Amino acid sequence: IDADDEGYLLQIFTKPVEDRPTLFFEIIQRMGARGFGAGNFKALFESIEREQAKRGTL
Repeated sequence: IDADDEGYLLQIFTKPVEDRPTLFFEIIQRMGARGFGAGNFKALFESIEREQAKRGTL
């Protein structure tokens, strides 16, 4: 969740959809928010690192 003065943004990412972990989907719902969800970028990066650590590819 990311918010600004105009509203909020809900953002979620799927796990990789192929054997190679390079393709995933992003689903966004905006409720008045105009921002890009910049506060969520760090969480996305950290989740990618966790998945890489599980696979032993970090």
